[in-house]
Amino acid sequence: MGSTKFTKRDLNRFRKVYPYAQRRKVLKTISDNETTIEVGTITFTSTDSGSYTFTEAYSSAPNVVVSVYDSAGNNLAGVVLNITAITTTSITVTSTSSFTGTVNVQVIKIEA
Repeated sequence: MGSTKFTKRDLNRFRKVYPYAQRRKVLKTISDNETTIEVGTITFTSTDSGSYTFTEAYSSAPNVVVSVYDSAGNNLAGVVLNITAITTTSITVTSTSSFTGTVNVQVIKIEA
């Protein structure tokens, strides 16, 4: 697992700006290492298992965080989520019981 440092850079400071024509700051976040961040959702409808296919290509299994959200509003999202399988192309998530709601997926890969 790698780590990186993010910094913000004003792109207008890297070109000639004359004193009478002040420009607004144009901030861009720059990383030391190549970083891929992806977000997605899995919809659960009275089931206890679901899968998500990554939209980005990964050379090895990325770090994944899952969290439950009760999108149906029936207060039945008090479940524990377990990642049962993770590959370079998809993830499979199971819950402790069946529920109706949404599982938010965050995928982070930092190349060292």
